[in-house]
Amino acid sequence: MSGLSSLELGKRALLAHRFGLDVTSNNIANVNTPGYSRRSALLTETDPHKNSGQYFGTGSMVEQLRTFREEFFDREIRNTLSRKAGYDNDEKVYQRLESILAEPTELGFTEQVNDFFKAFEELALNPENIAQRDTILGQAQTLVEQFNRTATQLTELRQEVASSINIDIDKANQLLIDIAELNKNIANSKAETQNEAQTYVDQREQKLEELSELTGVNVTYDSKGMAYVYLNGMNLVSGPSSNQLKSNETTNPVTGERTIQILQYDPKTNVSNVINVQSGSIASDLKHYNVTLDDADSSDGFSAFTKLNDYVNALVTKVNSLTMGGYGLDDAGPNPPGRNFFNPTVGKATAANISLSSDIKDKPRNIPFASRAGEPGNAEVALAIGRIAQDSTFLEGQRPSEFYSGFLGRLGTIAKEADNGKTTTKLVADQLSNQRESTIGVNLDEEAVNLIKFQKGFEAASRIVNVTNELLTTIVNLGR
Repeated sequence: MSGLSSLELGKRALLAHRFGLDVTSNNIANVNTPGYSRRSALLTETDPHKNSGQYFGTGSMVEQLRTFREEFFDREIRNTLSRKAGYDNDEKVYQRLESILAEPTELGFTEQVNDFFKAFEELALNPENIAQRDTILGQAQTLVEQFNRTATQLTELRQEVASSINIDIDKANQLLIDIAELNKNIANSKAETQNEAQTYVDQREQKLEELSELTGVNVTYDSKGMAYVYLNGMNLVSGPSSNQLKSNETTNPVTGERTIQILQYDPKTNVSNVINVQSGSIASDLKHYNVTLDDADSSDGFSAFTKLNDYVNALVTKVNSLTMGGYGLDDAGPNPPGRNFFNPTVGKATAANISLSSDIKDKPRNIPFASRAGEPGNAEVALAIGRIAQDSTFLEGQRPSEFYSGFLGRLGTIAKEADNGKTTTKLVADQLSNQRESTIGVNLDEEAVNLIKFQKGFEAASRIVNVTNELLTTIVNLGR
């Protein structure tokens, strides 16, 4: 019996150390696998056996496959990645905005508007000069086209943001499905072995981090190891089942303001709930679509498009209010002809709809620069238009240049904040990733030591089996 016991001891030792070799080999094979967490085989002594009044050891076995993944690091990294993705997206949108506005350059509105007002002051020296009047019309047309072009570019950027939202939602929905499927695999593996299959756990964490970059989520776990994913209190993944996200655009019937909302959608019940997304690239895109690039924004946020439209409307209103009471070169009176310089004359002027009025377009003699009829040398209206550049009541108690400079300064400040946020969150994410990697990452030196340790243990266990086999053979031969 003692010989058979030795064989059993050897067999258990072989199995245990072979398992250790397999675990170590798997660690080494996945040293460069993203998201992989190292494993460790923990061996324990099996229960002793009583024989001849004494307890003898019966060998070793694998007690558990230990993993080094820690939820603290995973949770903090998910949160940081979500904030970083939002800042990354903010920076990209603000860079596009700055390039569209082309400031500070000669192509920017600051220079264009200043040149426009200066042209009226120069005309006042010779108001009958048709060439100078044509120059003003040309500069005005250039300014109008610049406004129109900028509005088109801002609209296109807003459409790109809307497209990005839909693309990210499709990615998020696929990730939610994948996480629910991995939950099933994890629960099944735990039911079979009392431990989750760490491969599925690692894969699920990768999916959760990808989802966090799109939209920040909270994650809890049940006794079966399945993850429950929440977005601002709304459940997206419940163990083996998942809900979906949808984008929904609404239009204000009064103002025409278009807004995109994100809905949690349950395909089984067709029930939708509005979700207030707080972080991630989707939250960033929502902010820019609903506020920054909204030409009819009614919120208290910073809307570059709305600010630009306010600027255009103030310019049109101020100039038209002066030209309506002026006279052209050929006007005899007694009442002013009531000509506008810009369109539209009804409703709010915007960067998209501003244009030269048909009253004066291609009609330089009709431009009402005189304050009285029959006085070709009168340029009081032209001077008044030129003085708008110094009008402290132009918009929000500021001169045109002050308002626009403040607008650009606000945009620059917000862009800088996004850049600083991106830098800070990147540093935090890198630090957390390094700390987590030091815990769950594969150390080749350590694995090399483990490889030798289990190899020697396996060889020694093999020797036990060989020696025991030789002893049993001798005993059998003695009986012949």
